[in-house]
Amino acid sequence: MSRFKRACRQAIHKIAQRFRDHEVHNFYKRQFYEYRAYAGEAAAKSTVRDYRRAYKHTRCSGREYILFRFYEKSREERNTYLTNLRRDRFIRQIGDDQTSNASVPGNKILFNMLFERYLCRAWINPTAVTPEGFAAFVKEHGRVMVKPACDGKGHGITVYHYEGDEAARAYHDTLVGEPMLVEEMPIQHPQMDRLNPHCLNTVRVTTYTDRDEVHIILATLRSATDAKIVDNFAVGGMLLAVDLQSGKVVSDGIDEKMRTYVTHPVTGVALRGFQLPNWSKAMDVVRRASRDMYAMPQCRFLGWDIAFFKNGDVGIIECNWRQGVEIQMAHGRGIYYELDALRQKL
Repeated sequence: MSRFKRACRQAIHKIAQRFRDHEVHNFYKRQFYEYRAYAGEAAAKSTVRDYRRAYKHTRCSGREYILFRFYEKSREERNTYLTNLRRDRFIRQIGDDQTSNASVPGNKILFNMLFERYLCRAWINPTAVTPEGFAAFVKEHGRVMVKPACDGKGHGITVYHYEGDEAARAYHDTLVGEPMLVEEMPIQHPQMDRLNPHCLNTVRVTTYTDRDEVHIILATLRSATDAKIVDNFAVGGMLLAVDLQSGKVVSDGIDEKMRTYVTHPVTGVALRGFQLPNWSKAMDVVRRASRDMYAMPQCRFLGWDIAFFKNGDVGIIECNWRQGVEIQMAHGRGIYYELDALRQKL
């Protein structure tokens, strides 16, 4: 009887797994058609059959197949890319944190508490202050950024303007007990205002840290393509590749709908050759913070979002665990082999 029950369980498991695989493939196929429409004529000759071949080798989603332009790449070129499924496997292999919002990079309040020396701006946890303390903070800074502590991709970020103590205390009541934090909005460097003055233009720096060295893998500039206050790719922002040695932009901009930009659509600034300020300082900040983070458990492969401020400071906006793989788009190359080689040394 036990053998029969075991056989039944195994059969049910196989059927359930096939159903899950079928649903995943259908979801990825819908992604393929959606993003192929964004790519337009360039991807017109791509086929579901070719996508399936790419999936077999790289575990790419339909979205990744189009975003990484796999339809015009060889099998060898495709294999260099880190896809989301490959990223998750890599994280398991190196033993990084896989839980949601429990790690330092996954919780902005915890990160700000432990890495405050790298922030270069004031912040508060509204749940931990009185209504009067909150009103005083907002009054001092005039306008502040309100962020979900355990979310990403620019979701839920708003700006609050001081309109008197009574209004501030009332707003504070809506935040108490919620996983939110409130930050000063520092003035960015004039050079970054030249790019887009409406948002804080940040650079995502991708790192892998082992016991001997901080490896800086990629640097990717992000900017809003309109007047939004956030520069995230997921809400319409563009990505641009940055040369690690010079801090200069070395690519055109590209957004999630596969639109490319030679000049910035808001300011008209030429993108290739755009020089980021205080680049040596920025790389030093990232290396020091990465080494400090390595002392935390399960924090090796990370994405640091940094910003350049008017007073010359380079501040860390946040640290991202399980960072998105889309950053490879702007660079026109994958980082899978590089990371696979680095993981041999913890």
